[in-house]
Order: sequence, then C-alpha cells, then structure tokens
Amino acid sequence: MAAELRSFYSEDYIGFIADQLAPHGVSKPDFLADCFTKDWSGLSLKERAARLTSLLCQHLPEDPENGIEILKKILPVISAPTAQKYADMLCLFVPDYVVHRRKDLTLSKIKDALCFFTHNGTTSELAVRPFIQEYPDEMMDWMQSLSHHTHPHVRRFSSEGCRPRLPWAMALPALKKDPAPILPILTTLAADDSKFVQKSVANNLNDIAKDNPDVVLSFAEAEIGRHANTNWIIKHGTRTLLKAGEPRALALFGMGPVDVINIKLELSSNDLTLGENQTFSFSGEIPGPLPEKLRLEYAVDFAKANNKSSRKVFMVKEIGSDLREIAFTKAHKFVDYTTRKHYAGPHRISILVNGAEVASAPFTLHLP
Repeated sequence: MAAELRSFYSEDYIGFIADQLAPHGVSKPDFLADCFTKDWSGLSLKERAARLTSLLCQHLPEDPENGIEILKKILPVISAPTAQKYADMLCLFVPDYVVHRRKDLTLSKIKDALCFFTHNGTTSELAVRPFIQEYPDEMMDWMQSLSHHTHPHVRRFSSEGCRPRLPWAMALPALKKDPAPILPILTTLAADDSKFVQKSVANNLNDIAKDNPDVVLSFAEAEIGRHANTNWIIKHGTRTLLKAGEPRALALFGMGPVDVINIKLELSSNDLTLGENQTFSFSGEIPGPLPEKLRLEYAVDFAKANNKSSRKVFMVKEIGSDLREIAFTKAHKFVDYTTRKHYAGPHRISILVNGAEVASAPFTLHLP
C-alpha cells in the first residue's frame, strides 16, 4: 500500500502545493528544486511526507506562528479531494510542521493549530503524540475536551491521537502501561453517531485490549446496552478478545459455553500443495441448553520456518441459536500474501464454537 500511495505525491500535486504557497512569499522554482532532488524517486511514502515538512520549515517565514497562519489558509485547498486522491492523508506533513517547530511555539498555539488542521482537511493524530509524551496531563485533559467537539473529525482525533498502538505513529508507553487517561474519552464517544468516530473508539479499545484486556472487559461490561452504537463499538473493540475465546468477551454477546456432540470434521485432502484449496466440512449437535448465539470459527495452525506453528482464527458466521444441529462447509486457499508466507510441513484445521475448540484435523502442506 505504501509503495502505491507514494506515487500520489506527484510532480503535479506538489506543483499545486507550491502554487498555493507562492502568494505567501514562497518561491515555486526553489521549492520544487529542493523537493525533487536525485533521491526523490527512491523515497518511501513517509520519507516523501518528511521531505515536504522539511521544505515547509525551510521556506515558510522564520516565525512559525506566521507559518501556521499560511498553512491554515492553504490546507483546505491542498487537502480537497479535487486536488489529489487521498489528499487528506497526504497532507499529514502539514501538522508535522508544528512538531518540527514546537520549540518556538507555546502549547496553546500548538493545540490551536492541531485542532484547526484536523477539521479543515487532514488529521493531527500523528503530530499530537510527541506532545502527549511531553505534557501528558495537560494534553490528555485537552484531548478529553475535544471529545465533546461539534466536528466529528475532531471527536475522532481525540480518540485516534491517543491510541496506544496507532500504526505508523510514535509509541506512547505510558498509555500502553496505564490506559486510564484514555477511558473518559472513550466513555464520552461510546454512543457517537459518526461511524468515523465509532471505528476509532473501537480500534482504541482493541489496542488497549492487547496490553490490558481486563480494562477493556470492565469498560465493555459497564457500557454494553447503552446504545446500538455502543454495542457495535464494543463488538468491534473486543474483536481480538473474541477471537482468543475470552469467556467474558463472549458472554457480552450471549455466546456462552456450549457442549457439542456427534462431531464430524472432514478435510478434502490430507496432502495439499501451495496454491490449492483445503475444503472442509463440519457437523455436530448441541444436546444441552442453547446459548443466545453461536459463534462459529475455524483456526489454521500454520507451520513456521522454526518448526513451530502459528495459529490464525477465521470467522465462519454468527447465528441465533435456535437449532440443535450445526453444519457448514468452507474452503481455505493456501497462497502466499505480503502478510503471510507459507512453509511446507504439518498444518492443522480446528473448529471453534463460542471460542472453544471442538474438533481438529491435521494435513500436510507441500511447496510446488
């Protein structure tokens, strides 16, 4: 994805940015010459964004407050969808200017700029993190106040900017260790009517769950049922815990323990070659009390290069539990992806019902 996205920092688009800067005393020829040096074609997406931030620091006025005022004027233009595809994301270099010039700015000016940039074309979710690190109490109080903002992009920013495991972003080890300062923000946003905000809150919860699962479970148990939006957020925010078969997470959605008998699991092949499908059929019966819902999943234990295995869980379906017979057929294609490389050796497919493994069958994967 990054290799494709970097091409959107095209000569035409950067020329357009320079056109918007020109009325504010920035020389377009100098700006472009400093941008398109010999190494430009080899720069990654993040490196190209960093180059543009560096150019802002070099070409905007010496006083960063004046520079921010110029950026406030041009951002709505250069971040518009008509300016360039993905322009809102490409413009992350604008709030990054504030990070680079922070020694010459008051914290009040920094907060004003990051908020403005967030609801006028881009997001400051990456740029805010150094300030959370340096001024944790003041910044988290500010982020909490933004969770009440009228603009959904700013409300989302209040959650997204403090995610403990935000991709591409600098770490926030204090919040990974103790996410308590985040929880008031998530409580405020737990019934937000913006799907953009809801996804951020869910992703924040999922981040927290990887280091502090009990915190997320307690939050979910307190908030579940508050609103349909809240229930969606909690379901998405506990996805890692649900895949792990965490009983408290499953219980939130009526997926209690269940006995399954007369189990039958059949694989289409005991020996498979990379590139082929493994088709499998499962059936079973529930003799005892029925839970509210059934969550049916399958897991693949992949062979690794070190002769160990790595499990990944895949959803089949969730159904209302009104039938005592379970039956389904699935096919899993074994092909390499950028995120997964396959190795020859023993593999295993297992069936999970409400988080508990009820059947398993081995097979061998061969490389062509």
